[in-house]
Amino acid sequence: LHQANAFIGSIGWYRKFIKNYAHIAVPISAVTNLTKANKHTFHWDQDQREAFDKLKEALITDPLFLTYPDDKLSLTLEIDA
Repeated sequence: LHQANAFIGSIGWYRKFIKNYAHIAVPISAVTNLTKANKHTFHWDQDQREAFDKLKEALITDPLFLTYPDDKLSLTLEIDA
């Protein structure tokens, strides 16, 4: 349960870039929103695994492409300070 919460928390910023994020994340959110009294009912099933895999895939495909930059291409870094 802790890892599910950590995963959802860590990708939260990217949700605006992941199409249908809320719909995809429903199975994981359902288990992360368990009350303290119901935490013993936590089960990581196929639905949660599929959602986890879809979200991981979304992070490394268009439009995010969270990968290392290609050294053969130019890189522009813009900052706001």
